[in-house]
Amino acid sequence: MTAPYRSPYAAPVTYSKISPSGPAMRPYYVKYLNEVGAIEEREIRAPSTPDFQSAFNAFSHGSLVSTTKGEVAVEDLRPGLKVVTRERGAQEIMWIGIMTHLALPNGSPFLTRVTGGRFGQAQPAMDLMAGPGARMLHRPASSHFDAGDKMVYSPLRDFIDGDSVIAIAPRMATDTYHIALRYHGTIRVGGLDMETFHPGMTILEQMGHHTRDLFLSMFPHIRRAADFGRMAHPRRSMRRSGEEAA
Repeated sequence: MTAPYRSPYAAPVTYSKISPSGPAMRPYYVKYLNEVGAIEEREIRAPSTPDFQSAFNAFSHGSLVSTTKGEVAVEDLRPGLKVVTRERGAQEIMWIGIMTHLALPNGSPFLTRVTGGRFGQAQPAMDLMAGPGARMLHRPASSHFDAGDKMVYSPLRDFIDGDSVIAIAPRMATDTYHIALRYHGTIRVGGLDMETFHPGMTILEQMGHHTRDLFLSMFPHIRRAADFGRMAHPRRSMRRSGEEAA
């Protein structure tokens, strides 16, 4: 019998506050390519808020990512490995973010499980688990959608229906991951087209100066916010619009 998965990052996870009124702080882990192309790793303590966690909670342990060397489990990816993107072909992974979620008694569900074939043949190829930061590229069915691109990224959790897309509360420590490329784009994860990391067009503008500097420090492979580049496709929440995926 296979032993249960035990996160290698779970042991040191502790939370503290920077001030009595400030947000709880927690560790995040990053792997990245430095200026000379070598892999470096770093632990960073930062606020345990959705804006920060969104850079670390897209793909769950065991998710298979399409690379130029075949499908590779997300936990085995390394900066420098080339993934296959929809928009630009092969791209190097520049950055990988990892965070550990500790199991909480009666905790609310935060992972999303998609059953095999939910969005078409082999989409996904088998049941896929993803975190709250996962966004899928799709074509909205609504005739009211007005954008020249016609393809959008929507949170995978927006498709939860209690049947083939289900909210899950893990019973043990669980790692989630995200990856950033030189150019934002779409990668294949378990048979679904999923978004790579980008902070979005407005999130940094809404942060205070200190918070923004701390956020950017988690991405040592870039020098300034503009280095995230343009988004490959727009984002659209299915829950707010009431639309369905085509």
